Amino acid sequence: MIERPSIMDQLSFGRNLSEKMMSKIISMGEPKTVAGNCCLFREGEYHNSVYLIVKGNVLLDTFVQGRKFIELLTLSDGEFLGCSPIISTRPMSLRATTLTETQLIVFQADELKDYCEIDHDFGYQFMKEIACIFARRLMATRLQLLDLFLPPDVDSAVKPKVT
Repeated sequence: MIERPSIMDQLSFGRNLSEKMMSKIISMGEPKTVAGNCCLFREGEYHNSVYLIVKGNVLLDTFVQGRKFIELLTLSDGEFLGCSPIISTRPMSLRATTLTETQLIVFQADELKDYCEIDHDFGYQFMKEIACIFARRLMATRLQLLDLFLPPDVDSAVKPKVT
């Protein structure tokens, strides 16, 4: 069982949000434990759930024609996952698969968006957090793609490292 108040200290998500805002976010979610090797969502699917990883690891990958699935990022404890439904109603752009048994807090994107509309201060601060997530992941994905499309004969010393 996930203890809601104690997890706030462990999260990388929401460090710039007040304790009151984080408590509100946590209260809107439902704890869930998922086995390893479980697909949370697939690329191209419409999905309304958003996840906060309490403990575990989740792989984000994408399908590239002729190369199968390409691993982009592995997310772990305290990270927010599947943010796209908060921003738009478009299909998911990646696949998310648990690598280990993973404890999550599952949110409904519609509920989060509705609360952002009701409490604009909350909405502004929450969306700033979401924007930071997108910016970090976009940079990490960009570095992965640069590595993917470098010619194979390029010395590994010039390949960018993803951290």
